[in-house]
Parts: sequence; C-alpha cells; structure tokens
Amino acid sequence: METIESKTGVPEEKADQISFPSGRIKKLLMALKVSLGRRAGNPLSFEDWGRIVGRPGNTLSSWCADGQAYQVQALLASLERLPDLERHQLIDEACRPHPTLCHRRLAHDFVAVSNLATLLRQPTGLTAIQGGHDHLRTFLLTAMGHSFQEFGLNGALVTGLDVHRPDTFVPVAGLTYLHNPFRPTETARQILQAWPTIRGVKAGLVLLNGILGQAPDLQPQVFDLARRAHVVVADQVIFPPKQSSHAVPSPAHLVTISPARECPEWLRVEVQAL
Repeated sequence: METIESKTGVPEEKADQISFPSGRIKKLLMALKVSLGRRAGNPLSFEDWGRIVGRPGNTLSSWCADGQAYQVQALLASLERLPDLERHQLIDEACRPHPTLCHRRLAHDFVAVSNLATLLRQPTGLTAIQGGHDHLRTFLLTAMGHSFQEFGLNGALVTGLDVHRPDTFVPVAGLTYLHNPFRPTETARQILQAWPTIRGVKAGLVLLNGILGQAPDLQPQVFDLARRAHVVVADQVIFPPKQSSHAVPSPAHLVTISPARECPEWLRVEVQAL
C-alpha cells in the first residue's frame, strides 16, 4: 500500500499520530473565551473575541467547534516538548506587556489607582495626560483603555486614535493605530482621514494619543466630543493651551505622570481637577 506524504514530508498517517489532539485545542480555546469574558464581567461573544484578536468571529467559532486550528496545534505540539520552566519563559517573553490599572507599575499607589478608576466612570468630560516620556503616557492611556473594557461599564465601547505601533504593548480593542508614520505630514493626513469615523462612534471612552500635537486644529472638535463622551488625551503639549478661545468642557482633569523616585519601574500619577 502506497503511503502518501504530507507537505512537510511526513507520511499523512504518521502526521495524524503526532499532531496535537483537537480535543485539547477545543478545551483550551473555550477556557480562554470564558476567562476573557470573566475579566470583562460578561460572557464574551465570538464577535467580541474576534475584535480582540483581529480574526473573524466565525473563524474562532469554527476552531472551538472542531479544534482544527493547525497553527495552534503546531505551536502546542512544540511547546509541550519543553521543560515547564523553559516553556513558560518562552510564552512570557513572546507576550506583550498588558497595561491595566492593576499592573505593578501603577498598583503600588492605591490612591492614584482609585482616582483613575473614578475618572473611568465619568460618562463625559476631558482628561489630559501629560508629563514624563512618550512611552509613559502611552502606558497609562493604554492601561485606562484596557481597564475600562474590563470594568464592562454598561457595555460601552472604546474608540480612538494612537500614533504608535502596538508592538511593545497589548493594543486596546477598538483603537486605530497609525504605526508611527515617519513624516509629520503623513501622520496629520492619516489623523484627519480617520477622525470623522472616530468622532461618529457612540463610545463611552475616546482615547487620543499623540493626536493634538500632530493635528492641533482638531482641538475644538475634541472639546465638543468631550461634552457627549469621556475623552482622554495624551500628548507632549501643555493641555489645554491658555491661548485657546474654545471653552474647555467640564468636567476636566489633568493627569501628570512621572517615574517614581523610590523605584524606577513604578509610575507616579497625580490627578487634579482643572
């Protein structure tokens, strides 16, 4: 009887024997779905899961139904052959940092975390994040986005624009990332192109990172948006500018971020009403 080889050069009957069991794939994926939903406080739909991972919801549903996710099978079949410590280390190193208000960089300051959590429950208003380096402001804005989604506040959506490429942190589902265009004119063009869509989304939280510094003419529209949604702006510029003739929406808060003196890995956050 002739043996047919698979594309990998391994006979198909042999490949079936050494592949990762589909039942374990199904169990893992469903456990992931339940755990992600538990963190948000609500059962996670396949459509919502798809928005998180950038895959169609029906694809994820199919994987959970039959366990035929071949890339996942290959990954797990490889990882399970490693010692526990090495396997866990590889997974931890591959995963991007996931900023939330519970992250160790913020959680050391209970008062600051409590103030930030209170801000996230605002239905409208303006929150400006300034101070520190760009990566610190990005960390805090991203942490607020993830925590808002985990709070599951009335099912409210998150939307917004971020000029960065999310390769060093877990991106917030719902945000548009511009991947750091090299030319400022290109950055401004992409911002203005995406802005009408962002402005039209009925979201509970709007995150804008590095946007007003590149497209300052949007400030009046951002202020207007803050009267019907909570808008969080992170940027280098002092915000709001004293020269602005456009009334600052209320409530408005200034969040200043800097490294903590007692530990370089910690962040010091101060919240004040404007």
